[in-house]
Parts: sequence; structure tokens; C-alpha cells
Amino acid sequence: MKNRSVARRYAQALYEEAAARQQVDAVDADVDVIRDALEASRELRRFFASPVLSRAQKEDVVEALLQSHVSTLTYDFLRLLVAKQREDALADMVQAYRDLRDEQEGVTEALIRSAHPLSEAEQQQLAEEFQRVTGKQVRLQVQQDDTLIGGVLVRIGDTVYDGSVRHQLTSLREHLEHGTLSLN
Repeated sequence: MKNRSVARRYAQALYEEAAARQQVDAVDADVDVIRDALEASRELRRFFASPVLSRAQKEDVVEALLQSHVSTLTYDFLRLLVAKQREDALADMVQAYRDLRDEQEGVTEALIRSAHPLSEAEQQQLAEEFQRVTGKQVRLQVQQDDTLIGGVLVRIGDTVYDGSVRHQLTSLREHLEHGTLSLN
């Protein structure tokens, strides 16, 4: 996708400017604020992707919604995106920035889908287990998924660890059908 290469370049530029100004921690937090806002609002994502809305309208929304919630550097960056007509790639830029920082810090993100809410202790146990498996620090993103019967599905990068009850029942059925299950 064209936006991904653009997103990586802009994310790299934002990081380099933050590092030069010694504001990396602030920009990291700002990127999380923007990511949360985009994830929480489909309308906001559509707004930035809309080719119909004017630059002035988009600048007004950036100012109203984000100026008081992000650093001056990040706010100026957002205004630059609108001025350069690159705001449609904002979600990709946020992800590219997070990926860049995670790579630098040796962090991997695990998306956990669970049939029921996970306690802090269960989340900690999962983080420790996947830290052992991946050799990296693991940041969990936990979502409750009512379509699961029980258990969890974990996605780290392109790898899925399926600990769902549905998967276990399917595996059991396959073993029974092929006669490979031993009940000893």
C-alpha cells in the first residue's frame, strides 16, 4: 500500500525530530493519545480520510480535538500532515511510529482475545509466558470476544496462538476421527 511507505517516512521524521528535541517520551505518549482517539471513533477515521472536506475544516478539527492533548511538536506535525494532504495516512503513521519505537525498545505487541475479562494476574502471567517465548518485552492489548466459548487467542505479529476452547474441541475431534488419540 502506498500509504505504508509514506507512513514509515513520516513516522521516522517525527521520531528523529522528537529525538533531536529530546521529546521522545512526550511524542510516544501523544502517539498513544492519537491512536486511542482513532480506534475509539470511526467518524474521526472517516473524517481524516475524506477527500471532500477542506484543509481548513481539518485544521480546525485537529486544533479543537488534539491541540490541548498533545505536545507542540506533535500538534505541528499533525498540522503539517493536513497541509501536505497526508492526513488520510494518519492511522498508518501512528502504527508505523509505534512499530518503529517497539523495534528500538525490543517490545512486541500481543493482541489477546479472551472469552471473559482477564484479571491483572492472568494478564501478567500471559505477558511473562510470551516474553519467554518471544525473547522480547510484551505489551498486551486485551479485548473481550463474546464469540469465543472459552480460552484465549493471541496474535503476535503474524503468529497466532490458539488456546480457545473451540480450537481444542476441533483438535480433539480430528484426533478422534483419525484414531490418533490415546486415552491412556
